[in-house]
Amino acid sequence: MLNIKSNDVLQNKDKMVSSKMSHAIALTSLTILLSLYYGTSVGFFGLHPIGTTSISTTPLIVPEGFAFSIWGVIYTGLILFPIYQIIRVKNMNEWIQVRLWYALNVLLNGLWLVCASYDWLWTTVAIIFLMLFSLIKINILLVQIKKARISINYWMESLVFSVYFGWITLAAVLNIAAALSYHRWDGMGLQDVTWSYLILTVASTIVFALFRYYRDNAFALVSVWAFFWLMIRHWSTMPLLAYFSGGIMGFFALLVFLNFAKEIKNRGKVSY
Repeated sequence: MLNIKSNDVLQNKDKMVSSKMSHAIALTSLTILLSLYYGTSVGFFGLHPIGTTSISTTPLIVPEGFAFSIWGVIYTGLILFPIYQIIRVKNMNEWIQVRLWYALNVLLNGLWLVCASYDWLWTTVAIIFLMLFSLIKINILLVQIKKARISINYWMESLVFSVYFGWITLAAVLNIAAALSYHRWDGMGLQDVTWSYLILTVASTIVFALFRYYRDNAFALVSVWAFFWLMIRHWSTMPLLAYFSGGIMGFFALLVFLNFAKEIKNRGKVSY
């Protein structure tokens, strides 16, 4: 049983980062990310604007372009999170750790944008797995915070990391496929569509395993979103791959429905 009090503030400031310092680190990292985002969008760094590198390599597992609009939701959440943390004065050690992992993540995010603009795709693969690791650490901390019944705002402090975690989990697989395609990997003699089935199976298995651990509906709904737009992309040209994508989408939609129904049922059993 976790023993975390709601007024738990860092006691040993000479050994740990203070709350104010963690706020400053988070906001500084966000500023760097936004600066790098702007620089890559106007062509200040490499030749490729944001998001065009992976699409230009056209792996079959890349969904329809509109799927990437989810980044608007993610970036909005990443901007609001540290601001809300300051407004609500979140000084507990667990929140300080979340802010530090957040700071590392957004710095990696900005670095990924720069490397992708130069077509350093294997470097972006390494970076995105570091991003994934930082999101795993953040979500573990959020689970601990929720279990300890510490005050947490779902919309401002939890949802963004669920969506971000879900998207980066899938994006890591896409990043590998894009790097292989860009460097003209021959697929060991297998056709692209065969590898697509294999990669999508592996990706959905990973998402399913993480969903079973976290039981996070928003995390799984990201896969519903991604596989819907993958289905749309191949609907008229590769119907079998579209049906396969639609089947995965339906599977995760069913998981979310069943998990949500279970949550409602469990709430109904709670006595007040």
